[in-house]
Amino acid sequence: MGYAVIMLLIVFLCHEVSSISILPHTHQTISLLKFKQSFTIHPSASYYCPKPYPKTSSWNTSRDCCSWDGVVCDDITGHVIELDLSCSNLTGTIDSNSSLFQLSHLQRLDLSFNKFSNSHISPEFGKFSSLKHLHLSHSYFSGQIPSEISHLSKLHSLRLSSIYDSKKLRLTTHDFKSLLQNLTQLRELDLSGINISSTIPLNFSSHLTTLILSETGLYGIIPESIFHLPNLETLDLSDNDHLNGYFPKTKWNSSASLIELDLSRVNFSCNLPESLGYHLTSVRYLYLLYCNLRGPIPESLSNLTRIEYLVLYNNSLNGTIPPGMLSLPSLKTIDLSFNHLSGPLEDFKSNSLVWIGLRDNQLQGHLPNSIQNLVNLTILNLSFNNFSGRVDVSLFPNLKQLWLLSLSYNNISLTNDNNVTLPESLNTLELAASEVKELEFLRSAKKLQRLDLSNNKIQGRIPDWAWSNWIFSLQDLNISHNMLTSVDSIPLQSLHTIDLRSNLLQGTTYAVSGQLDDEETNSKFQSDFWKAALMGYGSGLCIGISIVYFMMSSGKPIWFARIIVELEHKIMMRRRKKQQRKRNCRRRNNH
Repeated sequence: MGYAVIMLLIVFLCHEVSSISILPHTHQTISLLKFKQSFTIHPSASYYCPKPYPKTSSWNTSRDCCSWDGVVCDDITGHVIELDLSCSNLTGTIDSNSSLFQLSHLQRLDLSFNKFSNSHISPEFGKFSSLKHLHLSHSYFSGQIPSEISHLSKLHSLRLSSIYDSKKLRLTTHDFKSLLQNLTQLRELDLSGINISSTIPLNFSSHLTTLILSETGLYGIIPESIFHLPNLETLDLSDNDHLNGYFPKTKWNSSASLIELDLSRVNFSCNLPESLGYHLTSVRYLYLLYCNLRGPIPESLSNLTRIEYLVLYNNSLNGTIPPGMLSLPSLKTIDLSFNHLSGPLEDFKSNSLVWIGLRDNQLQGHLPNSIQNLVNLTILNLSFNNFSGRVDVSLFPNLKQLWLLSLSYNNISLTNDNNVTLPESLNTLELAASEVKELEFLRSAKKLQRLDLSNNKIQGRIPDWAWSNWIFSLQDLNISHNMLTSVDSIPLQSLHTIDLRSNLLQGTTYAVSGQLDDEETNSKFQSDFWKAALMGYGSGLCIGISIVYFMMSSGKPIWFARIIVELEHKIMMRRRKKQQRKRNCRRRNNH
């Protein structure tokens, strides 16, 4: 008898469970399909994603909605608990009547990297009482972030970043502080690009591993309590120009766990403490650009054996570069440009380096031969220093990934004793005032877009193979202050700027005889050169050229320097954002 009762009970329970699981599927399927129909698919909507694809395009009633791309259901209840439509090329709006808000059991919602056409973030988001992960970054939301977001007390991860979006989100000071006070389980917080305009509160969730508040209009002083969060792995307070900071005088509680520290454009007005290299032993990304740092670089930074990106760009640092820094085993990028560093450049003992930026310092001595062993190098910028001696082209051919090489305005003499050529990978080459006499070393550099050979000793004419190699690639050319005697034609179809001043050009292109003062030179050059350009165009020799003339009494190509600096910044920011996206993806997959 007891056996029969048990069997009946099992049958009854199975029926009830199946009923529970079937009913929500019907309602959820309708809600999801309505949500899908409120959008169109457009490839540009997820422009910043590495691999965007439209997840909703495969949604249809032929399959259970729990098997749809981006949808995860609870195994027992059948409720949709996860919806990941990040990078799905969605274009449209989300209002408070959206069927999305009928999925009341959601624990994870990711709508990042879409284009919601400046929709406001609805207060209805605050009704997802079970939500642990809410990711709405870079999806073109606008307006005020509703206070209801701070009601999501179970949140582990909140990402609302809007750096890429045309209209920034806003968060009131009161709501910002309420959010930090109420979300006590928070592990990840990314509000970068949101207009907060507030001081930083003293209290944060002790569970925080990621805190990103870059470009939010923060001001005042960074509370030291942030540096003592016990589990912190990423701290990014960059691009808050009115924020001031002080490095902790005691050991940071977070120092053992901290992997990324970005305090760029935060005003410190102090020396880097020696303790930095002893406490941040796990750090891999250290960005301290434009921080008004002074004094020497601490020797202790040579202890950061895990560091991959070390950027102290544009400060007032002085003294020598600790030799151990150039031999750190994991280091990929080191950028100490625009400081007051002096002394020699020691040997590089690690070939992991990809980026070396040391321009605009007072470094001296010979370039180390160990440069030729840096086979992964893409950026080498040593311009505007006091390096001296002969630098042979044979130092660079093995650097097959080299993209930018800048050695301008040192006291070096470029030689080519072995008749080698620079790598084909080169995009930008800056060799102003480097005693260059001929161009044969450029025969293989067929992808050049920017070339500065000004203030050298190049004679005669630019060879035909050069124009042939660069006809479709070269955009900016400065070959002023040389001894060129003729330029028959300039058949460069992508050219933006060209500077041929102070040569010995003759014939129909451009001629200078005698010495002219600045005003006369300026007037005569523009008159003669434009006449020559028009004559060349009329005879079919000069096509599609835009010529810009820059008059500089110092002779330094400031315009070209600006191009290089802007280019470096763009590359750096692009890499940083790409790295951040990758780290976010890894974190999302690990949860």
